[in-house]
Amino acid sequence: MSHSDERAWQPVHAPLAEQARSRPDARFLLAGEGLSYAAAANWVAGVAAGHLQRFAGERVALWLDKGNGYALGILAALHAGCTYVPIDGAQPAQRVGIILDDAAPAAVIADHSHACALLAQGLPQSVKLLMLLSDMPLPDAPAGLEVVSLGGRLDAAPAAELPECAAVRPDQIGAILYTSGSTGTPKGVQLSHMNLANFVRWCVQELTLSPDDRLLNLASFNFDLSTFDLFASLQAGAALYVTSERETAQVSSIADLLRAQAITVIYSVPSLFALLNRIGAWTALPHGVLRCVVFAGEVMPKPQLQAMAAALPPSCRFYNLYGPTETNVCLYHRVGDDDLGSDGPLPIGVPISGAIVWLVDDQGRLVSGDGVIGEVWASGRCVTPGYWNRKDPKNSLNHARGMHATGDYGEWRDGRLLYRGRKDRMLKLSGYRVELGEIESALARHPQIHEAAVVADSVSPPRLLAFYATRDPQQRLGSLELKAFCAQHLPKYMVPHVLTQQAGLPKNANGKIDYRALREGAAQPEAA
Repeated sequence: MSHSDERAWQPVHAPLAEQARSRPDARFLLAGEGLSYAAAANWVAGVAAGHLQRFAGERVALWLDKGNGYALGILAALHAGCTYVPIDGAQPAQRVGIILDDAAPAAVIADHSHACALLAQGLPQSVKLLMLLSDMPLPDAPAGLEVVSLGGRLDAAPAAELPECAAVRPDQIGAILYTSGSTGTPKGVQLSHMNLANFVRWCVQELTLSPDDRLLNLASFNFDLSTFDLFASLQAGAALYVTSERETAQVSSIADLLRAQAITVIYSVPSLFALLNRIGAWTALPHGVLRCVVFAGEVMPKPQLQAMAAALPPSCRFYNLYGPTETNVCLYHRVGDDDLGSDGPLPIGVPISGAIVWLVDDQGRLVSGDGVIGEVWASGRCVTPGYWNRKDPKNSLNHARGMHATGDYGEWRDGRLLYRGRKDRMLKLSGYRVELGEIESALARHPQIHEAAVVADSVSPPRLLAFYATRDPQQRLGSLELKAFCAQHLPKYMVPHVLTQQAGLPKNANGKIDYRALREGAAQPEAA
């Protein structure tokens, strides 16, 4: 990082206090009764100074239902100089326990139902403080655990004055986002304050965000798309609507929010936009209000993009963003008329500011030129410090050098990159990263299963197809029972769509499971 970069650097949470001073009555959070910038800053600063500042430099985990309180909890952790570790409220308690054991947070922020689940399961010894966003009483806490109730209201002002944010370094870890792990254990991707700041600053400039904008947060806070929603809103002084799980359960509810809240900028995954296309959501919007549609996490099917563009005014801009969690976003493409007029693949584009991208062949040699395909590598301020608490020599060395091998193939064409598929068995499903090996590990925990394999089919969006053989070949193990078992160990988006019992799984010449044979033989699997 150059000296000029360091001078220009600002933590992503710092604008909250600035907005509160310059525009105290401006609306920051739109959901429910809403919250002004001043009220949000007072709550955040009060919680940070009163409870979290003693843990500066340590980790604060959050496990609660999505809403304004979740967003403010993240900002309070950052204000106190802590690293925030967001966990989706719908995650199974057993998986949450694995994450907490790995992250070893000093404090946990939870609502009543999730706090009860944590106390019933047991918290790691690292947790010294449990902060409760509720007035409801809890069961007795174990010795050594301090429990603080912050109440259910967010508009109270615990601090008469706004204390300054704790000082943080650009290379200090701001967030740890847990993603699917190939060994069956979730792994935490560390994001430095500079990683976050570089991305957010680019977003605000490229999308020309301003206080007039109203953003819709659809992504879970443990998903890297949410860093745009929360922190770009702050930096621009815009308003943000944080959706609840109930509001995102039905696509019609999302369409209603777009219209009722006069949303100007939306960032989500292509599969959601396809659903909005299907119900004709765009034509019901006030003309010219929605000005930016941004998508990432999956390949955008060209027919869906063309349908969106046809339904929205020509003034609406479309952006395709690319990058694994380890780089957040490193490439972007602003959709043009040429893209909409052809059936060819949509580019993933060119590097954002502060990012460098290149291709290497299977021997690790740099390749270039139109039509040449290689693995996409990235470096620069977009590349994260690597994985939390993981000893992976190759990845650790690369990230120490500021580089990341994405595992994706790309192809240069006319100065822009095209996406050409995955190198391994990881895929994006509804924007979430899914390691097929983690699903297999969950299935293998079932006492009656001898072996299991998971593949994705070729439809769009892809379905997860699980194949399994029981220890007793004569025993019939129903797919509904297995789906319920998986739901106890995996997030909903990782539960297989189709499960098929076989006498034994096919093997290749090396004695390993033949995944190609499974995919080819999955034309008519047994559905649940």
